[in-house]
Amino acid sequence: MSLLTIYDRLHAHFGPMIGPQAYRPWWPIFGPDAPFEMLVAAVLVQQTRWELVERVVLRLLATDMLQPAVLAQAHEQSLGDLLRPVAFYRQKASGLIAIASYIQQHYAGSTATLLAQPTEPLRQELLALPRIGYETCDVTLLYAGQHAIFVIDEYTRRLFERVFQGQESEPQGQKATGKSVWRQPYEKLRARVEVALRIEQQQHGPTVHMEQQTLFADFHAQINEVCVRYCLSRPRCDGPPARRVYSRQEGRDHYHGRMDACPLRAMCAWSNSQA
Repeated sequence: MSLLTIYDRLHAHFGPMIGPQAYRPWWPIFGPDAPFEMLVAAVLVQQTRWELVERVVLRLLATDMLQPAVLAQAHEQSLGDLLRPVAFYRQKASGLIAIASYIQQHYAGSTATLLAQPTEPLRQELLALPRIGYETCDVTLLYAGQHAIFVIDEYTRRLFERVFQGQESEPQGQKATGKSVWRQPYEKLRARVEVALRIEQQQHGPTVHMEQQTLFADFHAQINEVCVRYCLSRPRCDGPPARRVYSRQEGRDHYHGRMDACPLRAMCAWSNSQA
């Protein structure tokens, strides 16, 4: 089974999340500076539920803090109070002030200018900033900067590990080792998935015409949707899905009210092993 088979099944269930056919982009934007808002949210969401991140983003907007020039001058303790109840709010306050100061000093406060650079040098530049690790960096590149880079998060690892459980080979015939291939280090797994998707995209029907960045962004969004609704720590393979309500969900009514099983139920090795 290919990765794009999984993508097609999810896309058929949830509909497009990213791209010209999406009713509304999957990542909700509340303020005028989308790239900076996405970068800030990517830091805030570390070990934090998205509902809390939205609450804090709206709070920052209401206090005119969600702009590099202002955030760079913020008092660390006062900002930390605004960031509660996200996890590690004090450390994130310090990190966000440093990030905003860097953007203000080196890019005249334009996150879009920062993110317009070539992918690899930009990636190294972002990784050198505080509070930005691989996942935070890549989700910012993918969604805020429109770079074709696949994001590996815990949802991705969990979903693929369950779907492919017990198989002797992984996508594109790559042999599995004693340790689950989906638990490999971030960079190794990211490269592996990107190579597999690029090969499959050349061979796979309708998805071949999709821009690579759009495919990576939409696939990541689809994975997150199925994992917050069905593929939880305690899976809901047979439904009904868990309910996660965010601030903006217009256009998603076609699946919010559904009570059926996970769209990957029939193809998931882990789910079938429980039958």
